[in-house]
Amino acid sequence: MLNPKWLNTFATLVETGSFTKTAERLYMTQPGVSQHVKKLEDELGETLIFREGKQFELTREGIMLNAFIAEQNQQQADFLARMKDDDPHQGAIRIACSGAMAMKLYPSLLNLQTLHSGLSVQLEAAPADRIRQMLIDNQTDIGITTQKFDQPVFEETLLGEEALCVILPAKVQIPLGDFHALSSLGYIHHPDGKHYADLVLGTNFPEEYRSIEALEHRGFVNQLAQILLPVSKGIGFTVLPESVMTGFEQKEKLTVLTLESPVSQSLFLSQKKYRDLPKRFDKVMELILQATN
Repeated sequence: MLNPKWLNTFATLVETGSFTKTAERLYMTQPGVSQHVKKLEDELGETLIFREGKQFELTREGIMLNAFIAEQNQQQADFLARMKDDDPHQGAIRIACSGAMAMKLYPSLLNLQTLHSGLSVQLEAAPADRIRQMLIDNQTDIGITTQKFDQPVFEETLLGEEALCVILPAKVQIPLGDFHALSSLGYIHHPDGKHYADLVLGTNFPEEYRSIEALEHRGFVNQLAQILLPVSKGIGFTVLPESVMTGFEQKEKLTVLTLESPVSQSLFLSQKKYRDLPKRFDKVMELILQATN
């Protein structure tokens, strides 16, 4: 890397056209100016100027170097301008969250992008451990999870509570507290199926519920939007956030089991501490609060 001081001396010399004026402007001696030029020539292996008495002429390489310095200075000026110009309608919106939250939030984010084409929505549905790592690696700006990471690198805010529901086919009637009747339907498993079932079934049927593995699995669905489809067709039951059922197109074919002990989980918004979010996230935060309340 070329020494910035040498480059500044050379650019000033070209601008003033005088070793004396350059020395005065930079508070150097004339031999010091000459030494910086010589060091640049040695570093580049090229002659940069031809001296003619007190005058000098730039060589082809000297002209190229001066243009390079000007280009670098302009790039730096442009970069500094971009840093100060925080346009609320330009740039990437990077969010990582659960699949259920993605379904609630994504339509609002798309509407925002439709209004401001300079925005780029980058939403990834991921489990909590993946979201934590994405935040650490600066692959996302904010994460929304049901787990508080409790790490000093993060700033975490409680957004609210999200109800978890046991969802059944609408035609099925399960008496309150009848785990046998419920389990006989069979379970529609999914990536968060164990976590949700342990929370809800473990709380409401502590004597009968042993584990997700002990239930008969009537299917496994990896796509969140499709998990309730087999339930709507009477194939089994599942456990999901209430918002997933609310967003399901055929929700009239579903019903929610009445529980003696309703279960909800906290939602946390996490971001890197000491890193201010760009202005474009002001409106995004409003949309997140609307989606979680």
